[in-house]
Amino acid sequence: MSYKVIIIDDEKEISTGFAQFFPWTKLGFTVSGQFSGGVPALEYIKSNPVDIVISDVIMPGMTGIEFAREISLLELEPRPLVILFSAYDEFKYVREAMKYKCTDYIPKTTEYEELIQIFTSLKKQLDERCSASADEDKEDKIITQIKEYVKQNPADANLEEAASRVYMSASYISRYFKQRTDLNFSDYVSSYKMQLASEMLMDLQYKIYEISMFFGYANPVNFTRSFKKHYGISPREFRYEKMGRILPEDEENS
Repeated sequence: MSYKVIIIDDEKEISTGFAQFFPWTKLGFTVSGQFSGGVPALEYIKSNPVDIVISDVIMPGMTGIEFAREISLLELEPRPLVILFSAYDEFKYVREAMKYKCTDYIPKTTEYEELIQIFTSLKKQLDERCSASADEDKEDKIITQIKEYVKQNPADANLEEAASRVYMSASYISRYFKQRTDLNFSDYVSSYKMQLASEMLMDLQYKIYEISMFFGYANPVNFTRSFKKHYGISPREFRYEKMGRILPEDEENS
C-alpha cells in the first residue's frame, strides 16, 4: 500500500529536490502535493486524503507550528501524521511540536540514512493503524450482520444460527457480542422483541395473543411475563396507557 505525502516549504528548490530525489516509492509513499505555504496546504487536506504532512517550521504567513495547530483543530479521520523539518534544532520548537501532537521534529541536517530509518518507521506505524482500522471495520460488520439476522428472525433468532451466519463459534460470538454491545445475545433478542411488540400494541388491529404468537411465545402468559420484565407493566396495561382502550380479547388473554 502506498501512503500519500505532501511537502510544505517556501523554498521551492528544497521541496522539489526532496520530492524528486528521496526514494518515496521504494519506502511505500507517493508525494501527492507540494506547497509553498500552510494555507493552500490546509485547503488541500480538507478535501483530499493525506497520510503524512512534512512541513518546514519557519515560513512566511503561517509557520509550521501554526500549521500543526490548525491541523489539530480539524476533524480528520484518520488524522495525518505531521512531521516538522527545521534548520533550527531548538527545544522551544520541539516543545510546541509536541503540544500539537506532531509525530516528529527533524532537523534539516539529519543524515540521509537516518531519514530512511525515520520514514521506514513511519510506514510501519501507518500499516499498523490501517490494520487496526480494518480489524475494527470487520468487527463492526460482524455485529451489524448479527443484528440484521435478529431483525429478520425476531421470533426464533438463536445464538447458534447467528454464529453460523458469520462463520464463527457460538461461544466466541457470545463473548464477542457481550464485549461489543454490553448485552448478552439473549438479552438483546428479548429487548428487540419487546421493542417491536410495544409498537404492535399501539396498533389495535393486533390482538395480544397474536403478538405473542408472532414473537414465538406459544403461551401468552410467558409473553406477558417477558414484556412486564422489560417495561414494568403488562401488555394490556401498556396498550391501555398508550391507546386509552383495550380489546375484549386482550382481557381474556392477559
